[in-house]
Amino acid sequence: MVGARPMQYLTTWRMAVARDLMRRGRVALDEVAAQVGYASASTFSTAFSRHTGQPPGRFMKGNVGK
Repeated sequence: MVGARPMQYLTTWRMAVARDLMRRGRVALDEVAAQVGYASASTFSTAFSRHTGQPPGRFMKGNVGK
């Protein structure tokens, strides 16, 4: 119905929520990972990098407050 496989849709949604949390700049990376359903910051970081093309740390430096 949404034009994507279930896991693809879930990953896209998780990354959108994660980007929003990181833009606010008040949440540590491990907390972002937990809030979007990842067991560890490392696993989240790998998934985020694959999905966005950049690691979460770089994303946070360039996007906090935007």
